[in-house]
Amino acid sequence: MPSRYAQFKEKLPISRLSDEALLAFRVLFDDPLDIVDLAQDISDLTLYPERLKDSYRKEWEAYVIKALAFEIRQHNDLSPAEFIELMMKRVEAVQQSDETYQNLLRQVHHAKSITQSSNTIIFPTPLRQQLTAFLLPITTMTHPKK
Repeated sequence: MPSRYAQFKEKLPISRLSDEALLAFRVLFDDPLDIVDLAQDISDLTLYPERLKDSYRKEWEAYVIKALAFEIRQHNDLSPAEFIELMMKRVEAVQQSDETYQNLLRQVHHAKSITQSSNTIIFPTPLRQQLTAFLLPITTMTHPKK
């Protein structure tokens, strides 16, 4: 039988959230003592805008799911409708008046505009460059020229 967290993760349609809504949840639940520095990650998007889609979104989803599971346990006295209303008010407050959220959101929008631009080429990271250089010779051996 799957754990309560696994069931929660399976049923929660977090992938449907926009980047803006997911970021609001992520800012809402951000723990300054956490190992992940959200502000630093987002500032890194100026150099690596592909990280938003490639890794950050999944990290934020996992972070928010865990935080929501904790919140549900903390507010088990609330009805589902009351819990939803509480979360909606908290997220809306972040979106409307949290300066950190507004600053991070601007950086996220900038990164998205770069990755979605038709005249922008994103250079591979040094790791991807290394792996390509390493694996390319192998592909020529296994795939003969036509």
